Amino acid sequence: MSEQRSPAEFHKVIQDNYQRVYSVIYRMLEDPEEAEDLTQDTFVNAYRAWGDFRGESQVYTWLYRIAVNLTRNRLETIGRYRQTKKYSLDQPVEDDHGEGHSRHIKDWSQVPERLVESKELGELIAHYVTKLRRDYKEVVILRDYEGLSYEEIAQVLGCSLAAVKSRLFRARSILREQLQAYIEPQ
Repeated sequence: MSEQRSPAEFHKVIQDNYQRVYSVIYRMLEDPEEAEDLTQDTFVNAYRAWGDFRGESQVYTWLYRIAVNLTRNRLETIGRYRQTKKYSLDQPVEDDHGEGHSRHIKDWSQVPERLVESKELGELIAHYVTKLRRDYKEVVILRDYEGLSYEEIAQVLGCSLAAVKSRLFRARSILREQLQAYIEPQ
């Protein structure tokens, strides 16, 4: 039987977790408008299921699971769309006013000599995190950016604790390999 929960109680859940949920979705999608839409969808879905939430996990873990599932679905949809639409990097991009602008693409091959500043290194790490396979990217975001425990990540992703540890180890190994030239002195 569903437990009766108040809308005011759920409003507090939104206040306490909105930014965290948005952050996870944004890191997975890298699109602020899509992240905003999916964050709202996450809370709409959570509200619909609020009476059925049994409290077997933390509220934010439950919300993350909803958010990750919605994001996976959106990524699959976007992936299918991107497979059919191709863009030339030389072709100008039109803005909302119909004016063409050249594309600004970061050149990661020309890394500054002194990449030891934490902000720059953080940006570089974030760049490589976006290039990881989806399952590796998810565990890195949930663990290293959101600070979830291994057990919480397993709950969110619906996989075993061993799978979480394995994915995280592999993801970090890949990142270490990609960043090795930037971190180690030559």
